Amino acid sequence: MKKYAIPQIVLLFLSCIALCLLLPKPVFAEEGKMVETLSVAPGKKGFTPGKGKSLRIKTQVNTNGAAVTLRIRIYNKKGKYVFQKSYKNSLGGYIEYKWNGKPGKKNKAKASHKKYAKKGKYTVEVCAIPQDPALPASSKTVSFQIASQDNLKGVPVLTGDMEVDYMAEQICKEAGIKDSLSDDEKVKRIYHWMTVNQKHAHYYEGGSFQTYFNLASSKKKIKAYRKKTDQLSENGELTYSYNYDMIRRKWCMERRIGVCTDNAAIFQILCNHVGVEAGICSGNYLNRNGTKPPHSWNYAVVGGVTYYYDVDVEIQNYGKGQGDYYWYKKTREQAEQTHRFVTVK
Repeated sequence: MKKYAIPQIVLLFLSCIALCLLLPKPVFAEEGKMVETLSVAPGKKGFTPGKGKSLRIKTQVNTNGAAVTLRIRIYNKKGKYVFQKSYKNSLGGYIEYKWNGKPGKKNKAKASHKKYAKKGKYTVEVCAIPQDPALPASSKTVSFQIASQDNLKGVPVLTGDMEVDYMAEQICKEAGIKDSLSDDEKVKRIYHWMTVNQKHAHYYEGGSFQTYFNLASSKKKIKAYRKKTDQLSENGELTYSYNYDMIRRKWCMERRIGVCTDNAAIFQILCNHVGVEAGICSGNYLNRNGTKPPHSWNYAVVGGVTYYYDVDVEIQNYGKGQGDYYWYKKTREQAEQTHRFVTVK
């Protein structure tokens, strides 16, 4: 065996270190570092699951190009997950997921996937699991509360589309709606505004219609309004529904026109916007001549009581001697004299 002097051994050792430093280093994600940020927006009083409502889960994941399985889990206070969502072969980036509040069909908590999760403390976990077993997994968690349905009463529900919500805000101001008004007065003013300003039109048959909102020139105002509503959402003072059936009425809101389905949707948007629970009823309208065309109208909850409103029929007959508020605030028994209920949403 060839013998080396001590100085030669030291020199060889230092050369090896220098060579290692010069070689490109393999990229390893540090544990807890791939998932850079995680936040949820449950509101000040907690997230209250309900129809059209969702919990926004936002995360930023940096995998440095390594493919991972990205997993979102929601655990109950016993540490058993009620919901799971996975993204295979993910390269990370900014991810936003909207959870509707219902457990998954397969969950360790054995909770029913047909009902909303019960109130209590929950934890969101985002975990990045590399496909390369040599790389460590990365995760972050954040806790939140699921609150009672009682917390929803009086809380404005916006669509989540900043242009639709901006138009709704402007309409409500034009209708003279203030926070100090009762729910009954708010609904009455919305109903009157729509009766006078909204038109019944079969726009899909063609024609030209006036545009009342110039959304393109109002971009700065719209963004400023969204920034304000986002902050209110973070504080639990309002929530977003992200209801596409509402959001797609944008074109009709700009032009203040629509058929029964559009006008019913716009009535719901405006009522929800000012914190009044409202929805859409569908079925048939019972004409005096015996015909029963398909139709849509609304319900709104005022003072804990559900009443029914048909703003579209009011719009069509306003100015024809019928007068305003003719189809306003009916009981179920009164509504069924002219309406056949099929679905209530």
